[in-house]
Amino acid sequence: MEILELDARELSYPEPLERSVQILHRLDGFNCFHLTIHRYPRPLLMIAEKLGIDFEVCGSDEGGWHILFSKGGGEDLRELMKRYCSV
Repeated sequence: MEILELDARELSYPEPLERSVQILHRLDGFNCFHLTIHRYPRPLLMIAEKLGIDFEVCGSDEGGWHILFSKGGGEDLRELMKRYCSV
């Protein structure tokens, strides 16, 4: 499974949301999207829900967030999240 990556910790609003939404539209069941961000992205998660995209969220040791998004099953997100956080 291909993992699309975006580290948005240094990006200014609205760039993290805009770039993330573009990537969400590229999800196809054969890939997933890993986002690292400094704030909890509630609007993005609401958009993902409306698009039928599953996600798993965990806080990072640095005070930010790791979020994995997947469309249509694929690999278990909780299992993949172990690469980034202890869940």
